[in-house]
Amino acid sequence: MLKKYQPGRTDLLINTDWGIARDELTKEEAQSRNMRLFHGRWVTAAEKKRLKDEHHAYRSIRIMGALLILFALYIIIQIGSISRGGILFTFLAVIYALVALLGGIGLVQYKRVARIIAAAVFLSCFVLPLTQLFGDEKGAPFLIVMGVIGLYYILRRTARKILSPPAGPIPDGKKSKRSVFGKGISLIILLAVFFAGYAVYEMSRAERMAEDACKLATPGTPLEDFLLKFSEMDYRIIRNAEYVVIVPKKGMGRNHCTITHDGLKITGAKAGYAD
Repeated sequence: MLKKYQPGRTDLLINTDWGIARDELTKEEAQSRNMRLFHGRWVTAAEKKRLKDEHHAYRSIRIMGALLILFALYIIIQIGSISRGGILFTFLAVIYALVALLGGIGLVQYKRVARIIAAAVFLSCFVLPLTQLFGDEKGAPFLIVMGVIGLYYILRRTARKILSPPAGPIPDGKKSKRSVFGKGISLIILLAVFFAGYAVYEMSRAERMAEDACKLATPGTPLEDFLLKFSEMDYRIIRNAEYVVIVPKKGMGRNHCTITHDGLKITGAKAGYAD
């Protein structure tokens, strides 16, 4: 017999003493009642369909939880590469990893608030390919697929039921306290993930603009002709006798491209970040 994933959630058939034990009915009796075997017990066709769906939903939620945990661990492992983006970028990445870890553990334990956290993390997978860490040819498709699969398995009807309050009546005092507290925590976590994702995107945007400016700075190119490519609305240009600093006005972070020159032509270029 399948285990009871949430013994208190008897509104889900799989958590009840479903079916009839195999030795309590003969095969002929079961067939006459249009019943069939499922994990060693006789059930009707409708019960079998429902049990399979609930079993699949429970396992899928746990798998998605394990995926989020592994994703969080991957970010922590890559913290050395992330730290090159500066303290703020590193801090946001750590917060993001902790939120993903929290969502993953919550899914494994079938916590209600975990669905909101996990949905926010899986939604962010469509933004992360725009960042430097996950923007390569292999990373971006993986994240998009992960986001689609994750959202599907935690938002499908049976999964929503598993990760929602039970259908039965709840005492008024407990209901109001839990609902207000749960909604408050969910809102805070959702906003934290949103702003962290937005900040990571904006920081990556500024970094990308600075790097693109450096890529255009080919040694030997006339300096003044090169600088005409950058509008005052998007970039701030700081001139010096030996170098020119191009600073993106868009995005977060103090990213810049330092152009060295001999007074007339470009001699080199290097992107940097002022922490």
